[in-house]
Amino acid sequence: MRSLILSDIHSNLEAFQAVIAHANAHGGFTEIWSLGDLVGYGPDPEPCIDLLRQRPHQAVIGNHDLAVIGKIPLDSFNPYAAAANRWNAARITQDQADYLAELPLTLELDEFTLVHGSPRDPIWEYVVTPQAAIATFTHLDTYWCALGHSHMPFICHPTPDGAAAFYQLPQAKPLPLTSAPLIINPGSVGQPRDGDPRASYIIYDAHAATITHHRAAYDITTTQRKMTRHNLPQYLIDRLALGR
Repeated sequence: MRSLILSDIHSNLEAFQAVIAHANAHGGFTEIWSLGDLVGYGPDPEPCIDLLRQRPHQAVIGNHDLAVIGKIPLDSFNPYAAAANRWNAARITQDQADYLAELPLTLELDEFTLVHGSPRDPIWEYVVTPQAAIATFTHLDTYWCALGHSHMPFICHPTPDGAAAFYQLPQAKPLPLTSAPLIINPGSVGQPRDGDPRASYIIYDAHAATITHHRAAYDITTTQRKMTRHNLPQYLIDRLALGR
């Protein structure tokens, strides 16, 4: 089985389609593992939800998904995110809202825990510091954790004594998985924030027991034009081309 691990699509249909095409051109995949924030920010919440549901997949819910369906208040977000979430909420159908509402906060698949933020705070925690990583490792019942939320691709290992953790950039070559703990962030499909505007994702090959990081270029201009047409915040439009 080959799983396409992705996160933070954020209603960016062009980026999502590009990832699927890129993954199919590089060995294919069996199912999608979505780590939350399928909607928010971008201009295409309905087709992004539909595109995921059309394929075999496992998914958890993210903070923007919860906001769009009214489960957490919009004043929890900055004004740009709140405005985009409000617009996304008006676009999706009741059936799509019900689908999002049924998504769990966490999932355990094989030896992976899937979550948007972190196992101790699935909605809000950003695992971007050694302290947050150590806490994540102590909350795991599986060897590995796949999470999103920060829009930054990385892998993170604990030190042998478990007292510290170190982050690395994922590589565009297979990384063997062992029984050692590991945190994996595939980065963001729809709004990367690591300085590279290309959509980011990881392939997990269960047979080979490896993960491989990939980037997929997409038509950013088309997404930006849609956002402009729908009067979404200019700040969100501009940042797509910057990858920040």
